[in-house]
Amino acid sequence: MQDTTNDTSELRTAPAEPLETDTTAADAPGIFAELGALPAGAIVNETALARIFGRHTESVKRAIDRGELPAPARMFGSNCWTAGAIVRHLERRLEAAAKEQERKERTIKEHCA
Repeated sequence: MQDTTNDTSELRTAPAEPLETDTTAADAPGIFAELGALPAGAIVNETALARIFGRHTESVKRAIDRGELPAPARMFGSNCWTAGAIVRHLERRLEAAAKEQERKERTIKEHCA
């Protein structure tokens, strides 16, 4: 007689059903809608900015050093910005990056022509 206690050949699994997700764009990785939803005059301290970006406060400080974030103002011993200042800084950086990309494309086109 054959032992069938560990025989899984007859086991059937239900087909996997698609997971229902209720993810909005704001919940998606890499989208920081919270910053954009703040009034331009809202004051954001270093801790709040780190939370918004899902980073450590030291990462925020390094981003300032690299110019990725604007220089903060000190308020009550903490680094602070207005939400509008951060967004404007990012918009300026995006415009500069787009101009640099256009310049590179023109240079390549001139050399290849």
